[in-house]
Amino acid sequence: MIVMKKLIAVFAMLTLLLCGVASHAETAEAGATIKCLIENGSYVIQVESGNGLGWIADDMAQDDSVVKLGRAESLDGVFVARYDPVGDGDATVSIRHYTGIACDEAHTFDLRVKNGAVTESTGGSFTASPDETEQDPYLCGEWLESETQFTRMTIAKNEGRGWDVEITSPLTHGAYVFKTTIYYDCDLDSFVYDKGKFWDAPIADAENPELGEAKIAGSTGAFTFTGDDQKLCLTWHDDQQPEQEILFERDSGDCIPAADGHSPICQGEFGRDRLIV
Repeated sequence: MIVMKKLIAVFAMLTLLLCGVASHAETAEAGATIKCLIENGSYVIQVESGNGLGWIADDMAQDDSVVKLGRAESLDGVFVARYDPVGDGDATVSIRHYTGIACDEAHTFDLRVKNGAVTESTGGSFTASPDETEQDPYLCGEWLESETQFTRMTIAKNEGRGWDVEITSPLTHGAYVFKTTIYYDCDLDSFVYDKGKFWDAPIADAENPELGEAKIAGSTGAFTFTGDDQKLCLTWHDDQQPEQEILFERDSGDCIPAADGHSPICQGEFGRDRLIV
């Protein structure tokens, strides 16, 4: 028996960024070139990525931090963050990039301050969204609301970025259709969405009746995989209702064709962990 772990969670790839005074190292992961250097005892991170916009630096506002954010701005297409020493000890700082509503890059750096100067203690680490095509088998397909098995959710790959979601609830369980597009967020480790729309479910015999105007627009929330039960938890909220959580599980008939010599693999049986016998 071979167990192949497929983690939807953040993929961490170590990127060595050894910095010395008046010197720097570089990495060019995920389209961004990152340089780090030490200037006058402060730690400086420079990101060359397109127009330099969309980047946010950890402000290190906690009282016990040994570094503080002294500068974070974009100049001439380069995002620059500077961390100044304010005490001796260890700290971890991070910078994140947001495309639309989701974080698509997050980078962390482990620092040490001694005698009023910053050095790197273990090198920086780079985190990015997993390849969307690798996540498709674990998201795409048919899901059923766990408790009643009546409300159905369909997830399909968006041609551009992310995944399109449609949830249809029958007349006996709310009578609505909910549509949105979700994106993996590497900071929150979940699939986030914004401006999802609700429609009253039309009472019609047609397979795909017209929905017309959305009843409620602007719902936001997130999907996350739960622990060992491998279900997908939807957390949503809107102006009309308090925050709600709904668990979905794979439709038992939703299976992946098996390789030669193996039994069919039903995604509801393993979620993110694929068991091959």
